[in-house]
Amino acid sequence: MRKTLLYLLLAACSAGLRLHAQDASDNPSDDPYYRRYASSQKKHKKYTFAIQPLQFFNSALRFDYEMRLGDGPGWLQFGPAVYCSFKEDADQPNYYYDYYHYDDYVDFLHEPYSKMRGGGLDVNYKRFVNPARSFYLAAGLSYAYFNIRYWGRVWRDYTEDGLEYHEYGLDNRTQHINRLGINTYFGYQIPTRRAFLFDMFVGLAYRHSFAESGKQPFNKYMFSYGYTGAVFLTGVRIGFGLK
Repeated sequence: MRKTLLYLLLAACSAGLRLHAQDASDNPSDDPYYRRYASSQKKHKKYTFAIQPLQFFNSALRFDYEMRLGDGPGWLQFGPAVYCSFKEDADQPNYYYDYYHYDDYVDFLHEPYSKMRGGGLDVNYKRFVNPARSFYLAAGLSYAYFNIRYWGRVWRDYTEDGLEYHEYGLDNRTQHINRLGINTYFGYQIPTRRAFLFDMFVGLAYRHSFAESGKQPFNKYMFSYGYTGAVFLTGVRIGFGLK
């Protein structure tokens, strides 16, 4: 299932790039749709800046910068994100002692941790599919890195009275996660010639995470930082445009 989804997402990305290449190679004057689109876009912005407020729920601050490619319907989007959270959770030791059977901790986004920092970048190609510049399709790639501190149980060696002992106890540990992804989504952006920007989108993504072995992988939930598999995408973007 994962391989099939990965192939479909790769095909969607490839199709989006081919569409843009075709726009660049064709003569715009021979394309009626292109002429209608260009006419309606004369006063529209060429650069946009936005934030995604729903990312706050995942301890992230996400900024989007977009630039229109020529006078056509294609846009290139760069989405850097900063992840930062500092918290102490009393349920950490019990949770990681009985990882798969501890049900008292409730958080559908991720497992408990002491501190998390990270960063990431999404690069997407976005194409409006109607002359009014409202409905669009987008596809692209993403990368994120996470540094997560947590209290986990581990075997430790210590010496007392000249004797060496082994103990299974709590220790402050650090997990490093590198995550790659492929994004595909569609959205609706309110058409306006003013500076204000607002749009909504939904879609699917595939994430593949690389975590250090022997430590908690943080991959239990769909929105966990170390999750590998298909992920549902949704969000809103609020910002402004510039000429």
